[in-house]
Amino acid sequence: MKLLITGGCGFVGHHLVEEVLKETNWKIILLDRLSYAGNLNKIADISVWEKKKDRIRFVFHDLRAPISGTTAHLIGNIDYIWHLAAESHVDRSLNDSIPFVMSNVLGTANLLEYVKAHQPTLKKFIHFSTDEVYGPAPEGIFWKEWDRLKPSNPYAAAKAGSDCLAYAFAHSFGLPIVITRSMNIFGERQNPEKFIPKTIRAVLNNEKITIHGTLGNISSRCWIHARRVGEAITFLTREGKPEEIYHIVGEERSVLDLANGISKIIRGRDLKEGEIEYIDFHKTRPGHDLRYALDGTKLGEMDWYSRLSLDDSFDKMVRWMIKKENRKWLDI
Repeated sequence: MKLLITGGCGFVGHHLVEEVLKETNWKIILLDRLSYAGNLNKIADISVWEKKKDRIRFVFHDLRAPISGTTAHLIGNIDYIWHLAAESHVDRSLNDSIPFVMSNVLGTANLLEYVKAHQPTLKKFIHFSTDEVYGPAPEGIFWKEWDRLKPSNPYAAAKAGSDCLAYAFAHSFGLPIVITRSMNIFGERQNPEKFIPKTIRAVLNNEKITIHGTLGNISSRCWIHARRVGEAITFLTREGKPEEIYHIVGEERSVLDLANGISKIIRGRDLKEGEIEYIDFHKTRPGHDLRYALDGTKLGEMDWYSRLSLDDSFDKMVRWMIKKENRKWLDI
């Protein structure tokens, strides 16, 4: 089998590459434009790279432009597509929404037009999306797959637009497109702008930890390791049905819970009050939502469950990141 992964050199993408190399015999084509988020060094750093790199081929392309005949020839005939290429940093989208519309909406449209024209025998197209398209979840609410979309920031709005395009192409042209939506994803080699690596770096450097919210009103998210996401996407490549949406869920924790978890691993204790800076989560970050949450019943009823709990995945990841040889991924 031949698999095309767009954005495969990014954070989630390179973990999915590792999952495919370890658990299948598929060949992989990476399609990436190598922006600030995409880095071939991530691919070269995974544990099975040296033994299995002959199964990977890289094709450079920026999906903001249509896929040319030459690039289509370089890709060749493929069995599966995992579409991860996207701009995903909320803070950046608040500063300038245009790159997010270009990458997430136009980029998805260009990929779908290419599939429609060049991949008539494609078996499955996994369109990778986010819980943020639903907007904030009130306490006790877990959004289901067909609940209304109400994105709160430009990044989420651009992802909702790409989801709608994917569904429209599946419905209009019979393309075998499955939409997945996941939660806050963490793991080794994550961009140091993100909360977990930023907090690890701050604890190591004895800096204050920034927490969105106030005591008793802390931001909460559902968290899942990138490799668990890879397991679910591999499963849905085989079992997912076109025109369906599936939630890949994690476990809910507040950002303070995770910050304390990092401090316990590094310092052996929770953070002290003087080590935390609480900031108003909306004034400093317009469109910042207090809570996101998804219902995972649908995938659970298909007998897919994560191999490791959040606590086990989180502990292993933090201990890996703080090793001296790995601190380069924290910009240390």
